[in-house]
Amino acid sequence: MEADEPVTVYTVNNPYEAEVIKTALLNEGISCQLDGEGQAGLSDILEIGVLVRARDADRALKFIQQSQVTPSDAVSQPNAEEYDTEE
Repeated sequence: MEADEPVTVYTVNNPYEAEVIKTALLNEGISCQLDGEGQAGLSDILEIGVLVRARDADRALKFIQQSQVTPSDAVSQPNAEEYDTEE
C-alpha cells in the first residue's frame, strides 16, 4: 500500500458526525475526505467513510478514539483494517 493512498479509518451513519470528525482531523493537520457524504437522505442507513492517507491512518484513528469527537447517540465504528504502508 502506498503511503499517500486513501484508506478508510472510521465509518459512521450520520452525516453530521462525519463532518464533525472531518473538521477535527483537519484541525489536527490530518488531511481527510468523506466517502458517501452525499447520501444525507439515507442517514442512519448507509455508511459514510472517513478517509485519510495510509501514513496517517494510525494517528487519525487514535485521535478519533481519544478525543471522542463523535456525538454519543450516533452509530460509529473504527475500521478494523490493518494499515501497512511498507511495500
